[in-house]
Amino acid sequence: MENLGNLGKEEGEALSAIGHSLRAIRRQRGMTLRDVDRASHGRWKAVVVGSYERGDRALTLKRAIGLATFYEVPLDQLLGLEAGGARGSQPSTDSRVIFNLVAIRSLAPDLPPTFIRYLQELCRERSDWNGEVLTIRGSDTTALAIIADIRREELAQWAIDRGILISAN
Repeated sequence: MENLGNLGKEEGEALSAIGHSLRAIRRQRGMTLRDVDRASHGRWKAVVVGSYERGDRALTLKRAIGLATFYEVPLDQLLGLEAGGARGSQPSTDSRVIFNLVAIRSLAPDLPPTFIRYLQELCRERSDWNGEVLTIRGSDTTALAIIADIRREELAQWAIDRGILISAN
């Protein structure tokens, strides 16, 4: 486990906000930590989820995606990035980004697998199977930027450079 004692104030606040979001989502589902352990058949141990919720343990991106899938919530909501969430600056929900799904499929080996999986989950949640384009909200761009390991402001250029962006506003 990573030593979290050396985190700066901002990182500590971010872990705390994520922890509050995790706890709120679990409670919204009427689950105790023990319920999470049982429902996940031991994949999500009560002691580990509790340490994420308290901010005592860093949550990796892979584990965050797994928990988002388990709780059936978008990754940005799990991380407290939704409007009204615990994070300070919220992306505009009226901005839209349109991805070229055909290009993404052809470039799949060169793109982060979690990036592709996140877009697939958005299609699944919306029952949007046209297969050509996917329009995402501004709030989803934050999660995609995290997955691509870039800043949110760099996402459009990152996608343009890879030929997967149709438009952004």
